[in-house]
Amino acid sequence: ATDLIKKTAKAHDVTLNLEPGRPADGLVVWRKGSATALVEVKGKASHAGVAPELGRNAAMEAAHQILQLGKLGDAEKKTTINFTVLQAGDRTNVIPDRASAKADVRAAVPEEFDRIEKDLARVSQDKLIADTEVTTSLKRGLPPMPQTAESDRLMAMAQGIYGELGRKLTEEGSGGAADASLSAGVGTPTLDGFGIVGGNIHTPEEYAEVESVVPRIYLLSRMIMELAGR
Repeated sequence: ATDLIKKTAKAHDVTLNLEPGRPADGLVVWRKGSATALVEVKGKASHAGVAPELGRNAAMEAAHQILQLGKLGDAEKKTTINFTVLQAGDRTNVIPDRASAKADVRAAVPEEFDRIEKDLARVSQDKLIADTEVTTSLKRGLPPMPQTAESDRLMAMAQGIYGELGRKLTEEGSGGAADASLSAGVGTPTLDGFGIVGGNIHTPEEYAEVESVVPRIYLLSRMIMELAGR
């Protein structure tokens, strides 16, 4: 699907993506890219009650790494790193010899992924427990979708159309990656958030505003008509 989206985007002039409209009735003009950081720890097993000193606790080392590597974000550059998946041990009476942790990484510019990758390797050399082995890696996902002059022109067109209904769009960004990021990544002018307005996405409280259906269909239809006529 990724290759198909890229190929299709390259063959067309504009991409309009139907991710949900933002709660303030907005469109998305930029998105962060995504990546997954992996931290793997190798320790040494031992009986937790009889001889814990003979073990090298991989879970404890992983906890140490999570605390220090979780500080590698940069608020000014909109870079975040949040550890979300942890695995270690399967018996309470055994010092775990292996542990792993995965983190969700988001960045607004590609260079930050390069920086995070290098810092993961550098900072992880500071270990809490001697004789443990720590390795890190970063698997890149969707690229960032930057705000550009072309996307600004699309936004201006959308504002004009929405104004016909006496409405005004907010201009927003998102920490979430989407298929629009793939389109923008190959250089196709992209604007996102044309779907139904709603909020609390990816939670049990997710909702859609029914009264937004007609205005949003009008906006999308008129955008397609205007773009097709050029």
